[in-house]
This record gives sequence, C-alpha cells and structure tokens, in this order.
Amino acid sequence: MYLGLFVLLIWTLTPIYWYLKLAFLTPNNINIFPPVFLPDDMHFGAFFNIFGYDYTTADNILLPASGQASQVIRGLLNSLFVSIISTIITMIVIVPLAYTFSRLTFRFKTALLLTILLSVALPPISTLIPFFAMYVKLGLTGTKFGLIIVTLTITIPFVTWMLIGYFRNIPPIEKLGRIDGYGRFETFLKVFIPVSKNGILVAAVISFIFSWNEFTYASILVNGTKAVTFPTSISSFLFQHPHPQHLSASLFLGMIPPFIVAVFLQRYISEMNIVDPLR
Repeated sequence: MYLGLFVLLIWTLTPIYWYLKLAFLTPNNINIFPPVFLPDDMHFGAFFNIFGYDYTTADNILLPASGQASQVIRGLLNSLFVSIISTIITMIVIVPLAYTFSRLTFRFKTALLLTILLSVALPPISTLIPFFAMYVKLGLTGTKFGLIIVTLTITIPFVTWMLIGYFRNIPPIEKLGRIDGYGRFETFLKVFIPVSKNGILVAAVISFIFSWNEFTYASILVNGTKAVTFPTSISSFLFQHPHPQHLSASLFLGMIPPFIVAVFLQRYISEMNIVDPLR
C-alpha cells in the first residue's frame, strides 16, 4: 500500500515540481544542460511578468513583462465570473432536481435517470461542432453568456447525478417536518436543506472547479475574444515567443483556486457518503 502511495505521489508531484521550478528560473538558466533540479537564486519575476510588470533580478537581469499579460488578467476575471455564475445557476437547478429524483416516486423516473447518466457519459468533444454551428447562427460565439450556457451542460448533469446519490443516503427526515406542520416545499427548505448542507457545499465546489477548468468549449467558442477564459489564455503562450517561465507561472496560478478549495473543504468531501443513484 505504501509503495503504491509513493508511486502515486511521484506521478502526481513530478510535473507540478517541474513547471513550478521553471517559474523561478531565468531564461538563461532554463537552457542549461543538464537541467538544474533546484534553483540557486529563486525569484518571482515570472509572476510579475504575467501581470504586465517588468522585474529585475538580484543579478541585474531584466525580465520584461509578458506580452500576454492583458489576456491572462482578462482570462482570470472572465473565468471567475463564468465559474461563479455557472455555479449559482447549477445549484439553483440541481438541488430541487436531485431531491425530486432521490426522494420522490413518479413515472419514467428510471428512464430520466439514465438520460442524465448518458449526458454525463457523453464526451464534450462530441457536441462541440453542433454547439459551434448553433452559436454562430445565434451570435453567441465570443460571449460570456454563451459560455455559461454551454458550461451548464457539463455541470448540471454531473453534479445532479452525484447529489442524487448523496440525498438517497439521508434518512427519511421529511416526516419530522410534516409533524411540525410544514408542507412539502417548507420541509424541503427548512428541514432537508440544512441537514444536507455539507453535500450541497461539496457539489457547489465541484461545479466551480468544473467551470474553472473547462477548456474544450472555451477554446473554440471564446478563444481570442474579450470573453477568453484563463485556461485558453494560458494556451496562447504556446504560440508566442517561447517563455516557459511565463507558462509555468500561469499554470501554477491556475492551480491555486482548486488547491485552496481542496484544503479547506477536505473534511466535508471525506464525509460525503454517496450511494448508487439507480439503487
């Protein structure tokens, strides 16, 4: 078991270490062979450069600002906006939807559940061309509104499926609300949601991470426009004059939000028990 964990850690941390190391090297040190495993003189120049600021190292080496700085800043703001709005809409839709599927009985329930499963299993690349053709006709390409809509097609099915399994694991507490004189909707708001808040919070976090990391649709629908997102703005570094330290610093910057979420919400994620939604 420990050997397996060690191999998994090496597999996971090696690429993170490698591009994080590049972020602290000057262009001259990057080209040294054999490569430097630990920088002798660490600096934060690349992190200033990607935000449009020049940086002078202790050796008086000028590191000029990145030409992609405006795209990086715009991508950060757009990704934050799209992720927050998509998460809010996703939670408004999926919480009552998951509750309906997990706690109520109605006709065609299994068929509708399988439809949600099919939506989760369908790879985004398979719907990219139809979405692009539709967005061109509707004038939604290059807009944050259009990107939010297409992001919801990913977050709603996946998080709904996950939340159905969590809701099914909660005891039948609706009877307590009925005893207190609540109707079905009041029981849902005042009894069920407070009890299931941990699972709902984790679902919101997963929805935010999915929205933040979405690249497939964004690379076609908004790349190169004012609605560019952070993942697509990072990809533009590959087509410019090679500055590995700028790309590495941007990658590390994009990893910070999921890392913060994982650290502070680890307890809630580990406590979230999920059962088979089809059971």
